[in-house]
Amino acid sequence: MNYDTIIVEMLSRIQALEEEVETLKQNYRMAEEKSAPFHKVTTADIRNYIEELKSSAREKGEDILVLKANDIHKSLKLKSRLPMVCNAMRQCMADDDLILHETASGYSSTLKIGYKLSDNWENTLTVVQEEGHTQDLAPASNAAV
Repeated sequence: MNYDTIIVEMLSRIQALEEEVETLKQNYRMAEEKSAPFHKVTTADIRNYIEELKSSAREKGEDILVLKANDIHKSLKLKSRLPMVCNAMRQCMADDDLILHETASGYSSTLKIGYKLSDNWENTLTVVQEEGHTQDLAPASNAAV
């Protein structure tokens, strides 16, 4: 038997296996980086999103912005974060803003708040309450979740 040939062949196989393991490690790291969320959404992020919606509606000349918790939750692509959304909605309220719908828990997907954007909001609020409209939400630009 030629032991030198056998040893060289075994070393060659080991080297090939080491290279394959390294390639698999790199692929695994890349897959992990792609699947990892870029940013965990906080209550502050939701408040900022609501403030952006209010600002945008104000620029369009709206008198009132009516937001529903479930609409925000969906537009930010959140999962099981309704209490956080409801808290953020309440934190964005001014003294003259109104809760239009609330359940006993206070953390329902149906929480609906009317945010005053101008002094002419009472007339608009009456129409909104009668028709049951809510603001169409644009998807959040940097939502991750």
